[in-house]
Amino acid sequence: KHSNKINSHPVAGGRLDLRARKPPRKLPRPQQQQQQPSKQNSATQTKTNHNATQNDHHLTISLRQLCTDRQLIEESTGMRKRRRVLNDLEQMLVQWSHSLYPPHYTLPADTTTPTPPALLSFGSYRLGVHTPDADVDCLVLAPPHVTRDNFFSSWVDILKADGRVSELHPVASAYTPVIKFQMDGVKIDLIFARVGNSQWLRDHSFKKS
Repeated sequence: KHSNKINSHPVAGGRLDLRARKPPRKLPRPQQQQQQPSKQNSATQTKTNHNATQNDHHLTISLRQLCTDRQLIEESTGMRKRRRVLNDLEQMLVQWSHSLYPPHYTLPADTTTPTPPALLSFGSYRLGVHTPDADVDCLVLAPPHVTRDNFFSSWVDILKADGRVSELHPVASAYTPVIKFQMDGVKIDLIFARVGNSQWLRDHSFKKS
């Protein structure tokens, strides 16, 4: 007869209870020692890194000289001129925006001056990768009382009357409405956006950005 017990198995000299068996304990594997680099290898690696750094340095100087010879990098005088033009343009925008307030406009109780527009640069000039003849892409963030019709009417009239402005081309019907012009020889592409919340425009400082 076959036994119905499944927990034991006949062996020589008796029966072995499988339930009493314990799995063999796994011995920890011996840790392999990491091979320490020899002093000679370390010295060779340091020398190689030093040579690579010197090589990169010489390549950087060569590339910079090539860009300068081909007039791909603007000189410091040109950069200062661009900043001066943008500062003058921002002051003109502030005066224009203030002139559009109604005659009997009352300022909010928490402020003493009207909310000014913000002039932000973007594109290649903002990233510092522009060429000397590249234009400056700018965005005007205007307070709620200034409309796009004002931007393409009274603001364009102000630019026309300024002797520093030339090559004035307002394109109001474009997919992205823009005013293209030059101011003191600096090419500018100016686009417009109206901010519906004056408090938000006052609370956000754009001078650092």
